[in-house]
Amino acid sequence: MELLAFLLAVLAIAFFLAKAIGKRGARKVKIKRPIRASGFREARSAEFRAEASELTTSSSLVALEEPPALSKPPLVDTVDSDLDWIYGSQCAGKTPGEILGMMFPQARLVEKQDWTSLKNSAESKKDLDLMLACCKAEIETSQSQLVFPQPECFKCVARLLRKRKDYARELSVVELYWQLCDSVYEEVKRRVGLRAQLMAQHSALKAGFQKRYDKARILLTTKSENAALMTH
Repeated sequence: MELLAFLLAVLAIAFFLAKAIGKRGARKVKIKRPIRASGFREARSAEFRAEASELTTSSSLVALEEPPALSKPPLVDTVDSDLDWIYGSQCAGKTPGEILGMMFPQARLVEKQDWTSLKNSAESKKDLDLMLACCKAEIETSQSQLVFPQPECFKCVARLLRKRKDYARELSVVELYWQLCDSVYEEVKRRVGLRAQLMAQHSALKAGFQKRYDKARILLTTKSENAALMTH
C-alpha cells in the first residue's frame, strides 16, 4: 500500500510538471510568433515605404518637368527682287495718279489725306499707306490747281522704301514727283509765260531729290549685281 501511494504521488508530480512545461512552451511559441510576424511586417512595410517614396519622388519630378520649348524659326531679313518696279515705257500716256496706283496697288483704295494735318506726326510718317494717301492728295491738288506738290510726303515714301531696300520704287517715286513738277512748270509757263520765280521754285524742288536719287541708283545697281552673282 505504501508503494502504491508512492507511485501515485510520483505520477501526480510528473503530471503537474508536464503540464507546467507544456504551458511554458505554449507561451514561448505565442510570444515568438508575433515577434517574427511583426518584424517581417515592419521590414516589408519599410521596403514598401521606400519604394513608394521613390515612386512619389520620380512622379513629382515628371509632373514638375516642363516640356521642352518649341524651337522658333530664325528671323530672316529677305529682299524680294520681284518687288522692283521700274518707271518706264508702261507709264506712257498715264496720269500721275494712275502711275502711283501702278506702283502701289493699295494707293487705289486708300482715302486721300491732307499732308498739313500729318506733317508734325512722327508716327504717321512711318506709315507707308498713310504717306501714299498724302501723295495721292498732293497729285490731285497739283493737277487741279496747277501748283507744285508738297515734296515732304514723297520724301517720306522714298525714305520708307529705302529702309525696305526697294530701290527701284524709290527711284520711281522721285521720278513721279519730278514729272509732276515738270507738268506744272510747263502748263504755268504756257499760260502766263516764263517767270524767274517759277524757274527757281521748279529747280529747287527737283534738286531736293537729286542726292537721294543718285544714291538709290547706286544701291539698285549693287543689289542687281549681287543678285546676278548669287544665281551663277
